[in-house]
Amino acid sequence: VGADGTLYSGSADTTVRVWARVWGSAHHMRTLEGHTGIVWSIALGTDGMVYSASSDTTIRVWRTSDGSHIRTLEGHTGTVMAVAVADADGTVYSGSSDDTLRMWSGLDGSPIRTLQMGCQVVCIALGAGNTVIIGDGKHQVSVWSGGAAPARILHTLNSNVHATVIGQDGRIFTTCRDESNAVYEL
Repeated sequence: VGADGTLYSGSADTTVRVWARVWGSAHHMRTLEGHTGIVWSIALGTDGMVYSASSDTTIRVWRTSDGSHIRTLEGHTGTVMAVAVADADGTVYSGSSDDTLRMWSGLDGSPIRTLQMGCQVVCIALGAGNTVIIGDGKHQVSVWSGGAAPARILHTLNSNVHATVIGQDGRIFTTCRDESNAVYEL
């Protein structure tokens, strides 16, 4: 959800749809086309851009004001399952079934760093001080700091992690394939 209440949704039909909230319902505004695979994840940057991650192995960058395509970030060799953007510096983080976490410049899309994770990266959440929370294919929630080696495994779950977010109070919320949910303190 954008600051103005605009909603963005990714779809199996390879598109990103943009919605306006009008009197309690959603009104379709535009469709962003260009991916050739399922759109798995969407992130909004503070720079007026929206980022979409797809099974076509790319992240596309779109301008929120008019939906124009700005650039495509390429480098993953598997489905890009997660994308997140750091508020502080605009760094784009992407996670993939190719077992990597990649960091990209929010200014020009150039690659900053690639970390081999040893399993697929399913979801990413960003916290204060360059804290990166990752849900992975080993049923683990990991806490990383500043893109360095993993600081620690927060928890190993009984099922695949589907999503993770960091609340305003700093707690980490996860949901899993088996419909379980968990809350963690950093």
